[in-house]
Amino acid sequence: MPKPDSITVLIVDDISETHENLKKLLYFEKDIKVIGTALSGQQAIETAARLAPDVILMDINMPGMDGIATTEAIMAKGIKSQIIMMSIQGETDYLRRSMLAGAREFLIKPFGGEELANSIRRVQELRIDRGWAPGEVRSNGHVTPASAAVHERGKIIAVFSPKGGVGRTTIVSNLAVALEEKTRKRVALVDCNLQFGDVAVLFNVHSQKTIADLVPHVAHLDDDLLDEVLLRHSSGVRLLLAPPKPEMAELVTGDALVAILKRLRENYEYVLVDTWPSFHEPMLSVLDIADHILVVLTLELPAIKNVKLFLEVADALGYPKDKIKLVLNRGDSGGGIRVSDVEGSLQCPIQVSIVSDGRVTTQALNQGVPFVLQNRSSMIAKNVFSLAALIAEADGSSETAGTATSKIGLRQIAGARLFRRG
Repeated sequence: MPKPDSITVLIVDDISETHENLKKLLYFEKDIKVIGTALSGQQAIETAARLAPDVILMDINMPGMDGIATTEAIMAKGIKSQIIMMSIQGETDYLRRSMLAGAREFLIKPFGGEELANSIRRVQELRIDRGWAPGEVRSNGHVTPASAAVHERGKIIAVFSPKGGVGRTTIVSNLAVALEEKTRKRVALVDCNLQFGDVAVLFNVHSQKTIADLVPHVAHLDDDLLDEVLLRHSSGVRLLLAPPKPEMAELVTGDALVAILKRLRENYEYVLVDTWPSFHEPMLSVLDIADHILVVLTLELPAIKNVKLFLEVADALGYPKDKIKLVLNRGDSGGGIRVSDVEGSLQCPIQVSIVSDGRVTTQALNQGVPFVLQNRSSMIAKNVFSLAALIAEADGSSETAGTATSKIGLRQIAGARLFRRG
């Protein structure tokens, strides 16, 4: 019998040798216990129903019922196991289909014991966070883990787009400055575009210290270390920059990002995160921990299509509907596509529209000064201030927020209510 605090695991693979190899990888992990194996999809469904494992390691390529179909069947039966999909193929389509089926992580073979064990622990933590562990407390239809701490904390706001080139970094950088000015509260901006981050360029800053310097210390982050690594911009915003070289991105794991963002949330009222178009593990970790996700799109078919796919994945991952807000960039460049048609297709309202202004944005980028500081009277700057006011209004963080949002329009003010804490 596994220990009461062990994470129980079921291995599903049509090759018996793989079962033994995975058991060997996990043999010395004292908190993880393999309680069963299955050689086929149907056997996996029956075994999962009988053993109710915490985590299922699922091979994607099996004869007959493959891993994706098996995962869908397990989810349909209401078995509350977290599923980690395993595959020798790492194509985005495989990952997307796995997530839509209900898998929580995607491991590309071959992988090592440490990577496997960390993935198991991570999805188990998510299982507990979602209230699937014993000791939950139900209130008004919501599930709250009994161990959840009750305290005020800062907000993590991830600015994301499933397609590049839509102005995500420009928006999050200017939003951070506007939010600091609007609320007069502590704002940190984290560049999680780990390979090709541009936050330093938009703010025209240079630093030898980046997020990579925090990774070796994630287990004991303290205020002094954060103060040493975060760069203070003249606007008052604190910047945590991306690694200086693309190959250093591999040093920053999803676990490290979660630890860093949790620590920042204790010190800052707002932690804004620039992201990158990806569904891989580090990015999913950021989206998981975010209180709100601002999804940036433009009125172009590829951007709209990718947002629709993201919303499907977000729904499969169990994200609450009010966690995601759509922000339309270059909203006055319709190209024959109507906003109402986009909202109808996505089944999600657009909260804020930001105008297109290539002259202002290019000038701000080349000079390294956010346009909300340099051209605050421009319409694009006013739009970003309106977005900041929307967030501040919902959080009650600005005495002047109500005045600012009154100019946005009834529809956008109604959207502000989505930001309110339940």
